[in-house]
Amino acid sequence: MRLSLVEGGLVQVFLNWTSGSVIIGYLLSLGAASWHIALVGSVPFLAQVASPLGAYAAEALGRRRGLSAAIATASRLLWLLAAFLPQMVPAAVAPTALVAVVFLAGCFQAANGTVWTAWMGDVVPEGRRGRYFGMRTGVLGVVGMLANLAAGAFLDRVAPPLSFQVVLLVGVACALVGVALLLMHHDPPTERRSLRLGQLLGQPFREPNFRRFLRFATYWQFMVMLGAPFVMPYFLEELGMTFTQVAFWSSIAALTSLFSTILWGRVADAAGNKAVLAVGTFLAGAMLPANWILAGLTGDLVFIWVSAFFDAVAWGAITPAIFNLALVSAPRTGRVSFVAAYSLATGVAGFVGGALSGPLLGWFSSWEAPRFAPDWTGYHTLFAVSAVGRVLAWVLLRPVQEAHAWRTRDLLRSARTAWKGMGLPWR
Repeated sequence: MRLSLVEGGLVQVFLNWTSGSVIIGYLLSLGAASWHIALVGSVPFLAQVASPLGAYAAEALGRRRGLSAAIATASRLLWLLAAFLPQMVPAAVAPTALVAVVFLAGCFQAANGTVWTAWMGDVVPEGRRGRYFGMRTGVLGVVGMLANLAAGAFLDRVAPPLSFQVVLLVGVACALVGVALLLMHHDPPTERRSLRLGQLLGQPFREPNFRRFLRFATYWQFMVMLGAPFVMPYFLEELGMTFTQVAFWSSIAALTSLFSTILWGRVADAAGNKAVLAVGTFLAGAMLPANWILAGLTGDLVFIWVSAFFDAVAWGAITPAIFNLALVSAPRTGRVSFVAAYSLATGVAGFVGGALSGPLLGWFSSWEAPRFAPDWTGYHTLFAVSAVGRVLAWVLLRPVQEAHAWRTRDLLRSARTAWKGMGLPWR
């Protein structure tokens, strides 16, 4: 479990430098169109259709360490192609080629993620999962913060595309060291099972409670991805933020998440994952898009820094809770196939949401701004639609069953009692 923190930190550097503001900035420097921006944020979700292949291989082999290392290596080496695209292909096709690399690398990453999730589900004791993954998420968030600050400062000072190429190459080097550490992980023995791919895919959908969880998870991913692909373009182009300012935003989120994820993990261990997830999804809908919109309407970046705080609070609850709820909703035997089904379903939903975000933004941008908000743009409408969908996600979460889980109202009542007990005004 300690080794996973070190390995995860190295991989977090790689993940941060092959996504978010770095990859968006790289695309813009290559002359990308708006549909490239929408696709680069959504094709990693489409790549999750490869998740069942990772599950199938894991079931057939019965061992996950070597399989995970091999798939991870393939995924990370593909990013060398992305780094050298300006030298390898004509400028006109470079953005499209970068989107293709993101998709291919994402296929291997999705297959590896399925294997790794089921593997860690066996490594970390069930009674400690909330605390451990909450702490791990917080620690990796700080590592990602430092990586973003370093990348932001470098990208603001070195001309593209060399700046982006150097960042990608260093990220790949860190990820390959992570593969070496992956080979040192403990791998609890599992039963080898010979299943047809159809059997493996069908088994999770025959489990009623897991189907209810999948309905919630796919809806949530769809609503998030309606707005997510254009958050970074909005920051960089609409608000005129620099890469350093974007890194500062992620730093606020990372420092806050160091505490919020640990707290939420402890709460999840005591109260269950459902209530934590209900609170987190509501906050992600009510507080994040609202502050983005206010920043655009007022021109005040204070709202962006406030959104970074709530980003950490909301996603500090959502990330470990949805991960743990997927594990507890699946039986231990054949768990990897359930994780693959979760990855597949949410991947398709995320891709559809992300693919729709581009045309929706174009449609919303053609609308006339209301008189009471003359600075209102298509970005704001897109974020508002995503916000309403996020806020309502708890409705689909309610039917999901979780042993010994508190009701959301009981968790809020307990939080109110603790808050007032410290002499703080609840409202």
